[in-house]
Amino acid sequence: MTDIVVAHWMRLSSWIGRHVNKKLAVSCGLTVLIIRLLREIYLRRKLNQRFREKQAELRKRIELIRGHLENEDKTDEIISLTNLSLSELRQKIEDRTVSPSKLLRAFQTKALQLYDNGNSGICEFISEAKEWASSLDDASHMPPVRSPLYGIPVSLKETICVKGYDSTMGLIKRCEKPNVEDCVLVKVLKKAGAIPFLLTSTSQATWTLHGSNALYGDTVNPYKKTRITGGSSSGEAVLLAQRGSPIGFGTDIAGGIRVPAAFCGLASLKPTSTRLSGLGLARIDEHSVLGIRWCPGPIANRVDDLADAMRTVLSPTLFSLDAEIPPMPFNELLYADDKSKELCIGVFFHFGEKSVAQPVSIIEGAVKQAAITLKKAGHRVVKFSPPSPSRASSLLFRLLFADGGRELRQWLAHEPLSCQLRLLNYTLGLPYWMKASGDAVLSLVGARPAAIAHTLGGARNVQTVMDLFVVLKKYRAQFKKAWDEAGPLDALICPASAFPAPTCTSRYLYVCPSLIYTAIYNLVDYPAGTVPISFVDEIDVIESSKMAVRQYLDGEWYKARVNLMQQDSEGLPVAVQVVGRPFCEETVLRVMRIIEAAQEKVEC
Repeated sequence: MTDIVVAHWMRLSSWIGRHVNKKLAVSCGLTVLIIRLLREIYLRRKLNQRFREKQAELRKRIELIRGHLENEDKTDEIISLTNLSLSELRQKIEDRTVSPSKLLRAFQTKALQLYDNGNSGICEFISEAKEWASSLDDASHMPPVRSPLYGIPVSLKETICVKGYDSTMGLIKRCEKPNVEDCVLVKVLKKAGAIPFLLTSTSQATWTLHGSNALYGDTVNPYKKTRITGGSSSGEAVLLAQRGSPIGFGTDIAGGIRVPAAFCGLASLKPTSTRLSGLGLARIDEHSVLGIRWCPGPIANRVDDLADAMRTVLSPTLFSLDAEIPPMPFNELLYADDKSKELCIGVFFHFGEKSVAQPVSIIEGAVKQAAITLKKAGHRVVKFSPPSPSRASSLLFRLLFADGGRELRQWLAHEPLSCQLRLLNYTLGLPYWMKASGDAVLSLVGARPAAIAHTLGGARNVQTVMDLFVVLKKYRAQFKKAWDEAGPLDALICPASAFPAPTCTSRYLYVCPSLIYTAIYNLVDYPAGTVPISFVDEIDVIESSKMAVRQYLDGEWYKARVNLMQQDSEGLPVAVQVVGRPFCEETVLRVMRIIEAAQEKVEC
């Protein structure tokens, strides 16, 4: 039987050899290429059609909101409500001098003005907000005990899902796919009487620090149009910095809340990952990220506003909707400024390894200023050294791209990409040896902080995945040990970024390595927040230029380029980061409030 099969196979091979020639092979190859090209054209046309449909839908909804507001009162008195603090707005709701509907109209009008001017950070207005506000107007139905956000309009990052609205993340292929239900956070906010009134844009695919978004338009820093907003909650930061919303919520997996807030002069909080619920958040990395969770958190103009947001959402409703969330209401004792209780606060100005991005002098000066403020407030400030920052950076990227970027590249396929995302997409597609070779070259020429491509290769098998979890567990234990040996610490102050907001044209080679200053606290799952402390002045810029010259002469061109990025940065906000022990968000906010109060006294 075997001989017969072999004989037939030999005859078939001989026939193919006589009749199949090079022309046929070339024809087959060209046919395959043409089919692939036609498929590419078809998919791009399909995306373009979906893009046009989404744009038409957005225009329709904007005109609907515009029509509702056309016949409403638009006096300066109404618009002036948007300049009040959250506590002042709450007082007006309490004493009924302003109704929830009137307050909503004020912020809708302001947001629409920003939208018309461009650079608003707005995705979509939520049409149902008017109905929700009207239901709160009747004083007879007002509950005797109300949350701090009762009757207050709230803006939401687009990844915080609202029923009936898309969560696109700037990707056209996610258009026209409305969410079927509210996520847990939105349910909690609505139950507490807050009014979600609009959705804000993200950086494309939520994976860059630039506010680029092919679908809703790019966002730039409201302090300087030539500077980036930070990401991924870029729209929230831009809107809040321009007083288009009294308070908002973003999401954070490596600094997505804190970096935009720091760059745009806002206060922010990334809680412990299981302090607030992440159930129902939109994601495009469910099958690729290991051990690190997206977590929602508030962004506001003042620290007290962040505390009010946490008081609102840390409610029985939250604890009943998500079994993973411990029933821990907001701890007023931890937040209270008890002058009799001295806090032990750690401080570090930079990571002590050359392979990690080093902050410019402006940032180090801000951290020193915060340390002096806390000492004057009667607290003990001690030095702290985060263990093995280069190891933490490597582990972070291995966990974020555990699949080697395959899932992300599938989402990015055929999309119009920003240059930053194009570079990431291209790098993820390279074979491992090319990534490693590129990193070796960067290290040799003095750009070691940017040598991260080799960490994006992905886990090769199940054993590698298990090994990553073991390494993560050990690093978290190592970090806690260092934390306890230094104090034990109640909190930590440190940079939120290696520099203020870079220019929109800054190469990712210099911008991306700064992420470690925020992402390390996602890695160890410690709560962290940012608070603005100062602004860049002319002297800061001159000092950075002098430092750049010295570094060039010393052959440190990478550090010199980072310092040169500070040219023309006068007026940009500078923030510090405050970190606390897991589930001690109230202590983080307390320390942030002390720093904020000292800064306000200086400004007065």
